[in-house]
Amino acid sequence: MSTPDRNISDSGAEKPDGRRLTILMIDSHAAVERGGAVQCASLARALARRGHRVTCIFDGKPDQPLQGTWFRALQEAGVRVLRLGLKSPAGMLRLRRMLTEERPDILHTHKNRALFFAFFATLGKRRPVWVTNRGTVYPLSRKRLAYAIHRRCVARMLAVSQAVGESLVADGIPAGNVEVVYGSFDPERFDPEVSGDAMREKWQVAGETSLVGLVGSLKTPKKGHPVLLEAAALLKEKRPDLRFVLVGEGDPEPLQSMATSLGIRDRVIFAGFTEDVPAALAALDVVVCASLRGEGLTGALREALAMARPVISSDVAGNRELVIDGRTGLLVPPGDPAALADAIDRMLGCESMARDCAANGRERVLELCTEEKRADRVEEIYRELLTARRPLNCGEGVSS
Repeated sequence: MSTPDRNISDSGAEKPDGRRLTILMIDSHAAVERGGAVQCASLARALARRGHRVTCIFDGKPDQPLQGTWFRALQEAGVRVLRLGLKSPAGMLRLRRMLTEERPDILHTHKNRALFFAFFATLGKRRPVWVTNRGTVYPLSRKRLAYAIHRRCVARMLAVSQAVGESLVADGIPAGNVEVVYGSFDPERFDPEVSGDAMREKWQVAGETSLVGLVGSLKTPKKGHPVLLEAAALLKEKRPDLRFVLVGEGDPEPLQSMATSLGIRDRVIFAGFTEDVPAALAALDVVVCASLRGEGLTGALREALAMARPVISSDVAGNRELVIDGRTGLLVPPGDPAALADAIDRMLGCESMARDCAANGRERVLELCTEEKRADRVEEIYRELLTARRPLNCGEGVSS
């Protein structure tokens, strides 16, 4: 398994094979709003800007409109965007025809729904070089079919952090089949000069009011929203003017009820989903990640660091690879409201620490996580695999 340092390369470096590649990406989502879908779209756009022919397939009915900022951005970059039902026989037949007619160099899948779709659609066919992404530290071997496909069919697994890479190797994936490639961000979009004033006005938070926020889907329990609410309750007396905001889609009612029972309902804003994540982050004095388990590396941390915001993160999986305690942010044990409350109080109470962590954090993600550096390393992996390609017979002996 290669280490993260290997992933940092000069995008102008000479390539062993400069030809234009034909790349087919399949993502498991129907919308590009968060997490893996954003990372798929980000990579596809960056590769298209480098001159490659890129097609992105998303879930959904073929005639379903492609609405949203990311779909427009992909099309503007020259990416062909399609919808195919990832569980439908018709979608599998369409993919099968595309592979025969277009003969892509690379098949790159994101998450298991896309993995299974590609596998069943290509049974009995010679597949392109197959690459997958892995974004969690949950044991892959718990899902027998996915595990078999990854071991027998996939040429390379791209782990989003060193922690994910190590978990894959520990789970029996050959180290030579795993590469650590951090998720990315667009430095022009996630720019510390972006203003958060309009977002604060929308949330009705005065400019001088300290504001702590968590960006993450309310639908996902592992994001740890209740831990932040409990920390907020612990700070109620010590910091009576402090306000909190939860940014993300999902039903807020259970968390609103919890905030009410804790006596902090008037201190917590439930902002819902926003596409303007940079402005939301810019509005915050401190960004919190309270994730409990599973995540390979929380994407909101990368974006918050890119925006030069002071961050506090639970110490799970690969988060410590970006959040270096005391240097680029503060780390706390997962599921510990008291530790989180103390860290928030420390960060708000020490302007110099907050300023230094913010500056160091942006420097770190600029070093490791820009779209261009990620695309450069992924392109390098593609070319290495195409040069060393050997036939993979993975249609036989794979069972659930």
